[in-house]
Parts: sequence; C-alpha cells; structure tokens
Amino acid sequence: MELYQLKTFIAVAEEGNLTKAAERIYASQPAVSAHIKALEEEFGLPLFVRTPRGMQLTDVGASLKIKADTILLAADDMLNQAKGYREELTGTLKIGLNTDPEFLCVTSLISSMGDEHSKLQLRLQQSSSGLILKEVRDRRLDAGFTFFDNPYAEVKSVKLREIPVRVVAPAAWADRVEGKSIDQLASLPWVKPDLDCPFMQIIEGVFEDSGIMMTNYVEADSEDVIRQLVAAGRGLSLLKQDDADTMVKEGTVIICDAGPVLSLSISFVYAKTRENDPLIRALAEAVQQIWTEGQGEGVCSV
Repeated sequence: MELYQLKTFIAVAEEGNLTKAAERIYASQPAVSAHIKALEEEFGLPLFVRTPRGMQLTDVGASLKIKADTILLAADDMLNQAKGYREELTGTLKIGLNTDPEFLCVTSLISSMGDEHSKLQLRLQQSSSGLILKEVRDRRLDAGFTFFDNPYAEVKSVKLREIPVRVVAPAAWADRVEGKSIDQLASLPWVKPDLDCPFMQIIEGVFEDSGIMMTNYVEADSEDVIRQLVAAGRGLSLLKQDDADTMVKEGTVIICDAGPVLSLSISFVYAKTRENDPLIRALAEAVQQIWTEGQGEGVCSV
C-alpha cells in the first residue's frame, strides 16, 4: 500500500467518477483504475460498487476512507513538522486571484513575503472564485481569494472584508435609469457576467424575489471587459464600489440608487489539511495583516 494509492482512493471516493478523479490528481484513467484494483487486491475487499451513475463506496470502503484520510493527514503533518525545522522557508506557493491584483493588494503581499521569507516564491494565477475554491480543495492551488461562500468541508475560509457592490449604468443613460426601481431596471440591456459569477448571483437573486427574468443582455467573462462595455453604453451591470466610484469620476458611468444594498464577502482560502504547514501559515498571516492594516491606513481600501 502506497500513499499515492490512498490519494487516488480518496479522489475516487469524493468525486464518484474515475475521469474526474483522474483530472483531480493529474493521472490517467487507466492509472486510477489500476490503483483502486491494487488496493482492493491487497485488502481482499471491494472498495467500490460500479454503478451507471459512477463509483459508489461500499460500507467497507466508506469505513476505510476515514482511515485513509487520517493516514494522509498524518503524512502531511510529518512533512509540515520537517519544514518547521528548517531555518528558512523555501518552496513555491500557487495563489489564485479572483479579481484585480491591485484590489487584492498583491504588491503589498509580495513585498511582505519577500521581506520575511526571501527564498519563498509566489506564483500568481488569475482565475474565478468558484474554480479557485475547487482547485484549492483538489490541491492544485495552495491558496487563493474568493467572493463565493465556501461549499467544501476540506477548505478553510478566512473572511477578509465585506465589499459593497453597486448597480451602474452608462453615463449617457441618466434619463433612462433615473427614478427607476430595480425591477424596472431589469428590462433594460445589461452586461451580464457568467452565471457562476458571484456578481450575477447577487443581482439574479434580487430579480428572482420579484419573479422577473433578465432577458436583454450581453455576456462578458471578466470584470475588465464588463467595465469597458458599460462605459461604451452597452448596458447596466454590477461593479465593486471602488470601481464604480472611479468610473463615476471619469464620467463614464452613473450609479443607480434603486434597490437593496448589495455586497460580497472577500475571503482567503486554503486546504484545512495544510493549516499547520509553515508556508501556508506565513502566507495567511501576511494576508490578514495587510487587510487588517488596510482598514485603518487606507491600504486596500474599498
């Protein structure tokens, strides 16, 4: 029995699908099947029942998964303890960014980590909140920032701040939006983020309460594109308060005051199994210090 086989076993158990498990651990599907077969032969017990809907744990398999989780956690703890004996932290941390680096205080984070841990490298990856959460769970990312509520028990989420969000319209649309309720605004053209975007979930939740569907819209897949399209007069959208304020000063948008107060939570996330990892502890402490100081000193202000 090898650790890599146990990692495969856990991936299949949690995904319920050989293909998804293979993608999660960066292996081929035949390799995943071989790992499971080897474990079942070594144990002399069936771990899964193959069904049309995927791989389902047997009662024995469910019991052994608990033990496998414990073994891998102990292995991680041993590795983390070894890292703690080093005089200086070394290695690379992959961090998912869900929005503008400036908003996330990335420059301050790089400076802070560089001053304290000069041999520790940060690798930044632009992504979306939902994907960052999944890749942190699957250990493809070491940590990241997200606007989404955390749905995974395996992921630790640290709330950094509540971010106000505003409905904005092109500056030339002042007469079209003045005095309109949020329900009336729904019938106008919109620049709509992807359905999985937390910004879109907020506004659709508001409309659904009134039974109104948004039907006239252009889809965009990034905040930068959304800002450009709104400024160009293509429709209304949602922006973070600081982005909305900046564009108001530039004269490209106006803020619509109709409807409820909207907001998103910005959080920092990492795998729970890595809470004792010195690298993750150092990173999490730096992030929290930067955002805490920002509330009083204007750093990362929103």
